[in-house]
Order: sequence, then C-alpha cells, then structure tokens
Amino acid sequence: MLSLFGSGIGRGIAIGPAYVLKNSEIEIPEFKIRPEEVGIEIARFKAAVDATAEQYQSILENLPSDAPKESAAFVEAHMMMLQDPLLVDESIAIIKRDCINAESALSQQSESLIKVFEQMQDAYLRNKKTDVQHITNRLLRSLLAIVSHSLDEFNDEDLSGKVIVSKDLSPADTMFVKDRKVSAFVTDLGSQISHTAIVARSLKLPAVVGLHGSTQYIEDNDLLIVDGMRGIIFINPTSGVLKQYRGILRKIREREVNLGRLVRRTSKTLDGQRIVLTANIETIKELKEVERVNAAGVGLYRTEYLFMNRATAPSEEEQFKAYQRIVTRLGKPIVIRTLDVGGDKQMAFNYAKKKSSESPLGMRAVRLCLNNMGLFKPQLRAILRASAFGKVSIMIPMLSNIDEVSQVLSLIKATKKELRQEGIAFDRRIKVGGMIEVPAAAIAADLFAKHLDFLSIGTNDLIQYTLAIDRVDDAVNYLYDPIHPAVLNLIKHVIKAGDRASIPVSLCGEMAANQNYTKLLLGLGLTHFSMDATYLLDIKAQVLGSNIQQLRRLVHKVLSASTPSEARDNLTALNHYPMRAPESKDKNLVQPKAK
Repeated sequence: MLSLFGSGIGRGIAIGPAYVLKNSEIEIPEFKIRPEEVGIEIARFKAAVDATAEQYQSILENLPSDAPKESAAFVEAHMMMLQDPLLVDESIAIIKRDCINAESALSQQSESLIKVFEQMQDAYLRNKKTDVQHITNRLLRSLLAIVSHSLDEFNDEDLSGKVIVSKDLSPADTMFVKDRKVSAFVTDLGSQISHTAIVARSLKLPAVVGLHGSTQYIEDNDLLIVDGMRGIIFINPTSGVLKQYRGILRKIREREVNLGRLVRRTSKTLDGQRIVLTANIETIKELKEVERVNAAGVGLYRTEYLFMNRATAPSEEEQFKAYQRIVTRLGKPIVIRTLDVGGDKQMAFNYAKKKSSESPLGMRAVRLCLNNMGLFKPQLRAILRASAFGKVSIMIPMLSNIDEVSQVLSLIKATKKELRQEGIAFDRRIKVGGMIEVPAAAIAADLFAKHLDFLSIGTNDLIQYTLAIDRVDDAVNYLYDPIHPAVLNLIKHVIKAGDRASIPVSLCGEMAANQNYTKLLLGLGLTHFSMDATYLLDIKAQVLGSNIQQLRRLVHKVLSASTPSEARDNLTALNHYPMRAPESKDKNLVQPKAK
C-alpha cells in the first residue's frame, strides 16, 4: 500500500479502480520556414484557433443540464483568451518576424505569458498561467492533429465508478466528470483555488489535487481510496484500511439518508433557540437546491455573475428582470449584494475611469461602485424595482468607513425619490445592511450598527485581512486559520454590536458551511447562518443537537488558546461535549415518586 498527500477538494470519500489519462507531453517541432511560406503558416495557425474555438463551443453546447454554474463561465473565459491579441496576434507576429513554424511561435509566446503570470504578486492571478497552458495545449493539438484523450470522448461504460488519474485536468474536462459517472479524480498539479478545483467543489465529488507524482505511481485498475476531506489517497490499500474506509462510506450514506429527514424540521436548538439558516446563490438555477433543503431564504445573492464574461455591463432592465425572476420564484426573504468586483474578479468590459490594481486591497466592491455611478445607479434602481415583488434587502460589500455608508444611503434615498416621481413601485421600507469583511469595520461594528438594518460577516476576507495573508497563496496557506483568537474575537465583537443595536447579524463565509465550526459560532452568539445550500442540512443537524447555554460556557477555552494546536484541541473537545436538553422548570408537572 502507498499513500500520497495533496489538497483535498470536494466532499466525501470514494473507492474505485484507477483510470489513468495518458496524455503524453506534446513534442513541439521547431523549424525555419521560407519567407514565401509565412502566409501559409499564419493561415494554418488561424485555422487551429478556429478549430479550437469550435471545440470550446461544442463543449458549451453539450454541457450536462446539471453542470455547475462555474462551468460555462470558465469555458467562455478560455474562448475569450483565444481572441486575446497577446496570445494570438503576438504568435502571428513571431511567425512573421522569425520565419518559424506556428507551433514554435505559439510555444514561445505562451512561455512569455506564463512568465508574466508567475511574476505577479497576487496568487490568484499567478494561477491563471494554468489557463494559458490549457489553451496552448488545445491549440497545439489542433495544429498537430493530435487526438486529445479528454473526458468528453468516453461513454458511461468506460468511466462509470472509476477514479480519473491525470497530470492535470482542465475545467472543460472536469465538468464532464459527473455525467460520465466517475466516482472521483486525482491530479499531479492544481491547487485549492484552481478553476478545476472550483468546478470539482461544485460537482460535490471527492478529489485530491497537487499530488506531484500520482501518474508515476498509479497504473490502470489499481484500487484507489480518495479521501477528499483529508487530502490523501491510498493506492492498493491493505484489507484493514479498505475495511475501515468502507465503514466510513456506510456511515456517510446513512447520514445522508438521515439528513433528508431534517428538511421539514424547524431549525431550533435543544434549549429552544431559533436559528436562521439561509443560502448563498449566484444564479436562479441554484434555487432548486435552496427549495429542496427548505432554506429560510437567501442570505447572499451574489450579483457578479450578471456582469462577468460579457462585452458590456447589463442594463437596468436586464438586471431588474433577473432579480425579479429570482425574488418571485423564491417567495422568501432575499438579501441582494451589490456588485463586488475588482481585485481578482475582473470584468471583460472597461468599467473604470482608469486602470486599477488587481490587488484584493485595491479599487473593488463599494469603493469601485461609488466611483462608477454608471455601474452602481442602474443596479440600485433594478434592486429597488425588484423589491416590489418580495421581501428584498440590499447589502453593501467591503465597507471600511462610515462615510461609505452615508454615501450609499444618500444614493438609495435619491434613487427612491426618482422612482416615486416616475410612478415605479418599490418597497419603501427596504432594509439596507453591510458586509463586515475588513478588520477596521469589525472593530467599529457598533458605529456601523447604528446606521444599518443588519450586518453580515464575510469571514473569507476577514480572516485573510486580519492575518495579513493571501488566502489563495499556497506558500502561506498554512497561516489561514479561521479559529485564530483574533478572528474569533472580531466575530464575537460584531455579533455583540448587533445585539446592542438590536439588529440581526449573519455570517456568510465558508465558516458558515463548515459543521466543525457550527457549535463554536453558536456559542459566540450567532443566530443567522448563510451558506451554499448543499451544506444546509449538515448545519441544521448540528443546530438541532446543540444547547446554546452550554456552548456559551464552553467557547472561552477556544478563544483563550495560545497556539493553533491548542485551539484545535479545544474545538474538538467542544464539538464532542455531550449536549442535553434543559430540564423542565414547570412546577405543575407531576414528578415520579422515588421508590
């Protein structure tokens, strides 16, 4: 038995035979061409670009009906890169200048682009070199007429129940995994923030990436155990390990059946505290899962999806119709977050007065919106108009000072006046809240709570800003610690600020969806959780088995830990502490007589 360690992606565990994708390294021919052959070579290169674009278009048209929302976006992003002058025009320029073959010119330009990405400080942008590599490989295969052994070429009989093993998988390959009934996949390359990993999480499949050697050690039909939770794979496991993991799989399946029985249960703790569990969404397609798990509503509707991968910003009318459809179908409270772009989330069209930094600390979210009224005003109008069709709230992302709140509230007030004058219906009492993602905002939460109707803690950014790390940089990923005392005390402070102002406080980061942190957050006083709907029943199970009064007495041990290991040990003890329902204090109940 051999075990390999990488980064766990997705959920759960899978056991199955290996299927090794044998996409060998492409041997790139390099040779000079005569000046009179340049035109022919450029035509050959352009034909390869067209053929590759057709491949991507075919992938888009044949996406599985339940493919994750990210799938189409990643394919469209690759199609846009095929039109990028830095890749296409510069490769053609090299063919003309150096009189060399198209494969060699493309390879040179691709390597130049990859070096540019590798030198970028932002880890997310550095990771985009992988996109360049995937696109270049498809182009090279088109030029060389090499048949690509991609997942979309196999039928269900080939891959059903198998574990895909590959040096790397593109998002285009990964999105076909579920339709081919693959049980899991593992790759040599990749990280937790790669596009492939994002698609894998959406598919809810066990996967381990960044194994650095899986294709060297694994042969076809080797029996594999893929532990997507721990980031480990076992190659030809011993009977003892196999028996252990089969037992874990049985428990996971039993738990899934039991979770299904919780759908109609009220989300209430053992001591009677009602806990609000809502969902995070990006598109209307996700409402199917929101409805299945009976979420209390949508606590975070990310509107960026409407703005990405398009040549122009969506009009007010287009946004209004999108919001209206979701609000009407949901029929429950929904919090719509205003545009949160900038930093690593860049739009294809030119929206800023001048080029801004792609740093996560730069011109983004509310900062960008207040400096681009052409983007912000139509969105506010669209949200207000949609509020006439349901219980809608507005949430402002990445607040850092109270002046931003004042500007946004003034703008909303002016927009309401416009709509009244135009005779357009809207909810005149619409609530406006803010996301607490910046340490300064967390510390000043009492001030924000005086001016807003609710607060929502965005832990993903709050953690990285508090600990001064880039959460997508593998080099410092070990420092990303949700239970760092500084982080927990900031969360507690924000919750208490909401209590003092009598306004609700929710938490919508990844911590909300992680059942290891549910009891801890309950003990800190959190009563509103918002998460990916697929995790909601797991969190509800934790809520139903918790006693708030007990947890409030226990959390101080985690808060006061002096080292990460001590904090984890104390959190484990907290999660395993026996919870009990409080004894009835009704004196009229007949007590059994002692024998």
